[in-house]
Amino acid sequence: MIVIIIECPSPYHTPALNRLHEELGDRVCVFYLEKADTVRGWGEVAATHRYVVLGDAAGWMTLLRALSSPKLAAVCVYGYRGLARLVAANVARLRRIPLLLRGAANVRDEWSRSAMRQRLKRRYLRTVLGQPEVWTNGAANTAYWHMVGLHRHYTIPYALHQLPGNESGAAALRAELGVGNRFTFAFVGRLEPIKGIADLLRAYDLVRAQTPAGSTALVIVGSGSLEPDIRRYAEAVDDCHYLGPIPQERLGAVYAAADLFVAPSHREPWGWVINEALGFGTRVIASVEMAAADDLCTEENGRRCPVADPEALAREMLAEYHAGPRRAPRLECIDTGRIMADRLRVLARIEVPPQPGPEDAPRTSGATSRPDMAQPHGG
Repeated sequence: MIVIIIECPSPYHTPALNRLHEELGDRVCVFYLEKADTVRGWGEVAATHRYVVLGDAAGWMTLLRALSSPKLAAVCVYGYRGLARLVAANVARLRRIPLLLRGAANVRDEWSRSAMRQRLKRRYLRTVLGQPEVWTNGAANTAYWHMVGLHRHYTIPYALHQLPGNESGAAALRAELGVGNRFTFAFVGRLEPIKGIADLLRAYDLVRAQTPAGSTALVIVGSGSLEPDIRRYAEAVDDCHYLGPIPQERLGAVYAAADLFVAPSHREPWGWVINEALGFGTRVIASVEMAAADDLCTEENGRRCPVADPEALAREMLAEYHAGPRRAPRLECIDTGRIMADRLRVLARIEVPPQPGPEDAPRTSGATSRPDMAQPHGG
């Protein structure tokens, strides 16, 4: 039995866990801390794998029975905070069962903390977790785990198992919004200050002031505390279109309809929207804080911009506008569930032959640590 503890179903992790279940069957039991994340407006995320929600005493009893089972072969925790993760991790250590750690930490967050706090975290993690195998997802993540003193790494990239749906609806969406041949910028994400949405609106004002009237459009998707501000802006600016939250099965039309995706986050452990945009061949402007962009954004498909600097963001947006609409090479989806299964077969000594399937795609979004991630650097 393999116990996995993760926050909640999501369109990013759940398909990979479904695939893992296809590979390893009921050997895998997933424990969700919450039934669903209602904040992001993902819509229903179908989990076809075996799972339990730790929402009551019955869920906890199921977890404790699994951890005490003689068939327990490995424990994988997504993150290291909270009682459930700590209990599972320590049971694995006491029973000398492989412990795997997965998480979206960004080394930049650790740079901002005091040296004393960094030392305390390293000591705490080594005491509580020992030296687990960390499933790293990219350069900033790998550098983070090195910095906090966990050095046993295996790269399983943060990559999409499948793209959001309804790509074919892009033309209809552009027609519905009336954007015509306008150069269209898009933002998808939570409408919170940390996502830099206010910077985007100020930057877009600057773009509009320096381009012919009717030549650009801005499409915003999401929900959050700044929604009233976004609605007021969209009402005042006729070429800004606020669509509210859109479920994952319809989101592909937004990415495919955009000429440029803008992600100006002030802080971002990863940033799955980068995977999604590039998966549709949509060029990207991402802030220097977005870990996903470290691995996925290149001169061929996008640009980086400083954080909380609307003027700099506007310059990058204008550069893309003047270059004209163009598509980027599509980022391939990757069967990360199968990569996880292959690794677990080794660690848990599971004698199950791999299921027949297509060749694994190149790990285009994987990365190991890079020299320039070792210390803070400017944008």
